[in-house]
Amino acid sequence: MSPSEYTSSAAANDPLRDGWEAALRELQHQAMHLEARGALRAAVTLYDAIRIARSGGLSCDEHSTS
Repeated sequence: MSPSEYTSSAAANDPLRDGWEAALRELQHQAMHLEARGALRAAVTLYDAIRIARSGGLSCDEHSTS
């Protein structure tokens, strides 16, 4: 098995990652409900939070460990 096959196989069977993705999908679902109800600011805020979480988060210079 090549390293890339192992990585993709391990990632595909990672319960923590699966749970995280399920939570993000649920948040996206809730954002769609907000959008449908006309709560656009709340929906956009939630969509932005999901995008930030999927991209690895934000860096905060005030709380950096370096």
